[in-house]
Amino acid sequence: MNSAHFALDIGTRTVVGLITEDEHLNIKAACIHEHSERSMQDGQIHDVEKVAKVVATVKADLEKQTGHKLSRVSVAVAGRALKTSNVKLSMEIPYREITSEDISELEFEAVARASNELGIDEGFNCVGYSVVSYELDGQRISNIVDQKGSHISIEVLATFLPEAVINSMFAVLSKCSLEASSVTLEPIAALSVALPTDMRKLNIALVDVGAGTSDIAITDNGTVIGYGMVPEAGDEITDFICDHYLVDFKKGEMIKQSLTSKENIELEDIFGVTSEVPVSQIINDIENEVDKLALHIAEEIKSLNAKTPRAVVLVGGGSQTAGLKEHLSKHLELPIQRIGSRLPKQIEGFSDSTGKVNGPDMITPLGIARMAILDQGIEFIDVSVNGSNIHLMDINGLSVMDALVVAKVKRLYPRPGMSLSLNINSEFLTIEGEMGEHARILLDGKKATLGDPVHKGAVIEFTAPSDGRDAHVKVRDLIDKLGIPSSVTINVNGKSLEQMPFVRINDKTVSFDDNIPDRSRVIIRPATLQYVMEQEFNSEDAEKISVIVNNQIRYFEKTRYIVRLNDRIVDISELSTHVIEDGDVISVERTEFDYTLEKIMGKPEEGKRISVLLNGEEVIFNGSQAQITLNGKKAKLSEKVNDGDTVKFKNGEEADPILSDLFEFMDIRKEELVGKSMRLLVNSVPARFTTPLRDGNNVTIEFVEG
Repeated sequence: MNSAHFALDIGTRTVVGLITEDEHLNIKAACIHEHSERSMQDGQIHDVEKVAKVVATVKADLEKQTGHKLSRVSVAVAGRALKTSNVKLSMEIPYREITSEDISELEFEAVARASNELGIDEGFNCVGYSVVSYELDGQRISNIVDQKGSHISIEVLATFLPEAVINSMFAVLSKCSLEASSVTLEPIAALSVALPTDMRKLNIALVDVGAGTSDIAITDNGTVIGYGMVPEAGDEITDFICDHYLVDFKKGEMIKQSLTSKENIELEDIFGVTSEVPVSQIINDIENEVDKLALHIAEEIKSLNAKTPRAVVLVGGGSQTAGLKEHLSKHLELPIQRIGSRLPKQIEGFSDSTGKVNGPDMITPLGIARMAILDQGIEFIDVSVNGSNIHLMDINGLSVMDALVVAKVKRLYPRPGMSLSLNINSEFLTIEGEMGEHARILLDGKKATLGDPVHKGAVIEFTAPSDGRDAHVKVRDLIDKLGIPSSVTINVNGKSLEQMPFVRINDKTVSFDDNIPDRSRVIIRPATLQYVMEQEFNSEDAEKISVIVNNQIRYFEKTRYIVRLNDRIVDISELSTHVIEDGDVISVERTEFDYTLEKIMGKPEEGKRISVLLNGEEVIFNGSQAQITLNGKKAKLSEKVNDGDTVKFKNGEEADPILSDLFEFMDIRKEELVGKSMRLLVNSVPARFTTPLRDGNNVTIEFVEG
């Protein structure tokens, strides 16, 4: 039996062993044995000892059939053990052209993060990933290499296999004195016989409907682009039948398998009551459960493929469930003609001398045998990453990226330092942080990239990226950045001075060596004559006096400066606009002076006089005099005012005479008034003694015979 191969498929309900001969799928011996207990759950080994007993039984049976001792076996890891993680990741970069290295590093970090987000501490091997989409500055683009932008995003769908699954498989084989000659994944094994290589160029979904789970593999462009699993399969239908018709599990399974071959089925429930039920009624009863299974399978296919595939190929014992194809067609919106099953007899080069290998549940065992014949199983290699040994499964060729993902390396590119946002002279300025240094990778002592292949015993040295420093800027650096001289040398009143620019950070004086905090409000201006005056002569707080004038405090400068710039007198109002330059000569003269009441108030106004005509002659009434007091005493305009004095003044008021006031300007004799009456007229209008007089009035006062 030098050319024979022992293929073993350890399933949820049964263990299938096949012996092939020659380089074709010629089945010379076959054994199918059910687990007596639930030692397998959803395709995963939960009780190594009990599973090993069933495997040992299958092995012994095949040894009896062939007459040869079996020591090496080809096995497959359940596709349902695969774990899929979807991750979207973004990266900010300075605006520039995107390189293929940028994309490789972003893909790496996305896959590494996908591994971390599985939330399990055990080791994982990435068995494949596909890019769902790229985005550049928020726009989805199929290929962003060589395009320009500052924000790139990637979404990946990555698939991982826990190392613990492989370890439990090897533990079972060891107890049965078997050595794994070939290890593959069940979906890959099923694909190898169900979908020939040329068919994988099409976008096809292979669904292996088993007992506990439905495993899914998606092909496109000649390769597998995704794996998935639905934790429901044939057992859900069987359990429903058992519950609905009150039968045990074995009878429920028999009923399910008979739905496609009989018209009526005889049932005996747990009470021994026998009845005959039409198959059409049972199919109607299980329709909702079948529809639910089909819906979940369809949803997983769409999630993995991002669209409806061109066709669906069904394998596995559960694929024959009545109504499954019809409901899949409905939920995938795919013609039913594009959903079909693959049976062993459709496999090229297949022959079976045992008569046992004929159902869709035999596709995966045959695939395991085919992978063993072609020597296309998973190769296990060890590599070193920074001195630690890493165990890798080689499914489609291994690269540096695979080793770094398993080694839990999280990222390759540095994170740029935080930027500074400043408000400088009422304009916003952003100072970018440093970019940092990328990770360095050496493979066997030579510089390497993520895509470089690795071999058994390869030595990888990885130096983590160095993150960029946060942006920082000193006052001195910012002054230079604005093109303002950090100092100028001037001559002030014969003395040489070094003058700095005007600088305020958040309204505070700072040192030139101080770092400027983020979001600061910064004022930096070249030194002006005004700034020099404030620095050298304290002119900002020049000596003043305060005087209370009519209950209000008023301030008056007591000191005055005459400023000359390079022998030219500069008006005080222009000091703030004159920027000083290196070599300027400035002279400043200081003058002090006193204040009098007249300088403070000016000359108060006298009250306005009024002129009227009295019987044709002008009479003048003068207004009142202005009233001025200094510290409560009547004062003259020439008196000096000191700091803290109180001044009150009141302008003269306009004259306000009445008609009777005119009598003092008349010479009246009493004897001349005897027998006469008085007539009073203002502008020819009769008036009274109290009639008010206005400037320009014509007043008549006369005595007439009564």
